[in-house]
Amino acid sequence: MKKKYFKIILLLLFAFPFSGYAQFPVEEEDEYYEKEWAFGVMMNTYGGFIGGISIRHARNYFYRHKIVQSLGQGSGKTKVSTGTVGKIDKEGKYHSFNLEILGIRHPKEQKRQASPTGEGVVYGKMNRLYAIRPMFGKEWLLFKKARKQGVQVNVIGSVGPSIGVIVPYLVKYNDDGNTVTGQLDQDGYLQKYSQILGTASFGEALSKASVTPGLAFKASLSFEFGMSKRSITGIEAGIIGDLYAKKVQIMATDDNRNLYAAMFLTFFFGSRK
Repeated sequence: MKKKYFKIILLLLFAFPFSGYAQFPVEEEDEYYEKEWAFGVMMNTYGGFIGGISIRHARNYFYRHKIVQSLGQGSGKTKVSTGTVGKIDKEGKYHSFNLEILGIRHPKEQKRQASPTGEGVVYGKMNRLYAIRPMFGKEWLLFKKARKQGVQVNVIGSVGPSIGVIVPYLVKYNDDGNTVTGQLDQDGYLQKYSQILGTASFGEALSKASVTPGLAFKASLSFEFGMSKRSITGIEAGIIGDLYAKKVQIMATDDNRNLYAAMFLTFFFGSRK
């Protein structure tokens, strides 16, 4: 059901910018931007309302060269600056770097209240999985932002390593009158089902974390709104995926996987020059 509503939201968000752009034609800006920084908060179908955070840096394909200018004949002094070349051939194309940190959930996760305490527990869960994704890619500007209104639309494609941080899911349970903290397998959950009290602190679990390598990919469209060409606010929507070298055992059952793919929606803001 969540995925169904998420798909509907994505379709509406994709359709709205293009219809708005078509209805309000305005004069374009004269300049392309050279670089930008943006911070984003992500929602995705991996699960959870806030699925992760992202930082994106994009830079134009321009390559820079040194310019030496004389400050006057006979002065012997010069001014050194830098300029750009190749602008006509490379405008509207950008290199990009993305750093994303997000949580990945198994589709079968379901939080329930522990009967003795009422604390939320995901029964059957063995590990949490977090992905750290430094990705490199390219952006192509489809529609340039207008002078006073309109939408800028970019196509973004990125790939890079996915550092999977596996954090044990530690639960607290009653064992002959004593409170014990540990990681339960499938049999453990069946045997201790009614004795589970809650979960251990995240810091305690993080100290026992391990890492698995993988590959990340992303394909998306970004829609930028706003009045100013130097500040940016908008949304990015598309598909993300993480492929790991081995199956990551998130749940105690045997239906775990090494490929996790999802649709995502990121709200971002930042600046450019």
